[in-house]
Amino acid sequence: MANPNILAGRGRIKLNGAFVDTGSGTITLDPGGESRESVPGDYTAGAFKSGETKPAKLSFDALTKYAFDPISFGKLSDVTATVEFDNGQHFVIRHAWAEATPEIGTSGKASCVLMGPPAERTS
Repeated sequence: MANPNILAGRGRIKLNGAFVDTGSGTITLDPGGESRESVPGDYTAGAFKSGETKPAKLSFDALTKYAFDPISFGKLSDVTATVEFDNGQHFVIRHAWAEATPEIGTSGKASCVLMGPPAERTS
């Protein structure tokens, strides 16, 4: 078991089981799920109603090594995306897709975004 006091500082991403080289400290996961809307009352506070289901969003900077193809990345669809944080938390987004074709340049990184149904925590 991971130390319960450790914070997520690094992460690894796999797309259909293959690791993606990512820039340091660039992984952000919004696991999505049910949204809630506050509903104020005349004499009470703290009520809410369920809203729409938000998709998961995984953002990261891919290192633009020779093997990275931004056009192929932009066409990704029905991908199983897994993110493993160094604090022991693992999440999976099934049937994910690329939000857009990432731009590349001389920074050595491409800003990538995957969307999909709400993420599931696997550990």
